[in-house]
Amino acid sequence: MTTENLNYNESVRVSILEAAQTLFAKFGYKKTTMEDIALELHKGKSSLYYYFKNKEEIFQTVIDKEQGVLIDKLQQVVNSSQKPQEKMKDYVLTRMKTVSELDNYFKALTDERFGGIEFVKEVKENTEKAEVNMLEQIINEGIDEGTFQMKNVHLGAMAIALALKGIELPMFLASNKYEDMVEHLQNTLNILFYGLIKR
Repeated sequence: MTTENLNYNESVRVSILEAAQTLFAKFGYKKTTMEDIALELHKGKSSLYYYFKNKEEIFQTVIDKEQGVLIDKLQQVVNSSQKPQEKMKDYVLTRMKTVSELDNYFKALTDERFGGIEFVKEVKENTEKAEVNMLEQIINEGIDEGTFQMKNVHLGAMAIALALKGIELPMFLASNKYEDMVEHLQNTLNILFYGLIKR
C-alpha cells in the first residue's frame, strides 16, 4: 500500500471517529447506528466496515481517544513547575473541566448500562492506575518539599482518586457547566488540603 493510500485511509478513519464521537455525545451509544454515522459522512454504511468491525469497536476507539486526552492533560499538570499545593489544585480543576468536556468518556464510566462491557472495565482500571500514579507523584513532591504529610502515599493517592470519582456525577448533575462547579470544587479542595497540609 502506498503512502498516499495510507494517508487517505487514516484520514477517513479519523473522519469516522470524529463523526461518531459527535453523534454518540448527542444521541447516546444505543441510539446511534452505523447508518447514522455513514449519513453524517455522506458515505455508504458498508464503507465503514472496511475500517471498523462494528459500532462497538468505533465506540471503544472513541473512548480510548477521550481517555488519552484526559491522561495527557493531567500529565501536563503533574510535569509542570508549579509548587505541589498549586499542582494538586490544578490537577483537580483540570480533571473536572476535562471530564466535563468528554461526554462519551464520562457517560461510559458513569452509566450503569456500560458496566458489563469488558473494555469499559479495562478503561476504568487503566485510568484509575494512571491517576493514582500521578497523584502519588504530586504527594511525594509535597512531602519532599515539607508541605504535605502522609504516612501511606499509595493509600492516600487511592483515597483522593476515589473521592474525585465519587463527587463527579452529583456535581455534574447539579451544575449545567464547569464554571458552576468551581465553587463546589474549591470546597472539596479545602477539605482535601486540610488533611494534606503539614501543620
